[in-house]
Amino acid sequence: MEFGTERLSLATLTPLLVRIGILLYDGVEELDAVGVYEVLAKAKQLHPKLDLTVRFRAMKEEITGALGMKFLAHEVLRDLSDLDLVIVPGGAGRAEVVKDREFLSRLLNFGTEKPIASVCTGALILAAAGLLAGRKATTHRSFMDELRTVADVVEDRVVEDGLVTTAGGVTASIDLGLHLLEKHFGPELAREVEDRIEYHRHPNP
Repeated sequence: MEFGTERLSLATLTPLLVRIGILLYDGVEELDAVGVYEVLAKAKQLHPKLDLTVRFRAMKEEITGALGMKFLAHEVLRDLSDLDLVIVPGGAGRAEVVKDREFLSRLLNFGTEKPIASVCTGALILAAAGLLAGRKATTHRSFMDELRTVADVVEDRVVEDGLVTTAGGVTASIDLGLHLLEKHFGPELAREVEDRIEYHRHPNP
């Protein structure tokens, strides 16, 4: 079965999920970024006509992850306006990201108009940008108390509240990718990718 724009139209879905940017920064938790990328890119590999692109985006070309992995960003720029969905991974490097008020403002502007998501402590970046006030959200279990100061914390793997979707710690990056595929492209594609990568989703309690 082909999962292209024709199928989306027949399913009466609006293909919001077209250009996805996964943000990278020094100190990003590697699996936070790579897990969701693997899921989304695998869907595209299985169905080349799928109306989807996914790219790592950063403010410089080379990024060093929290565990020393080197990333080369697909795109080096701060602007987010050309994207349809932004994903913010977590990691120890978030402490520097939240000091960048201009960038947080860009996240806020984006997330009030288009879908935005986080993995693990990426939720704390969204919170610093002002996107989680009064919303249901989740994060790594070690940081739930910190997140509770600004959000209504729900202890689920993936939590969606309006335009904002948050995922739990580290491996929940994969769950987030499957959730996004199911929401925007249908459960059949999500199940196909889940089977192909030999992963079993953790259901919310």
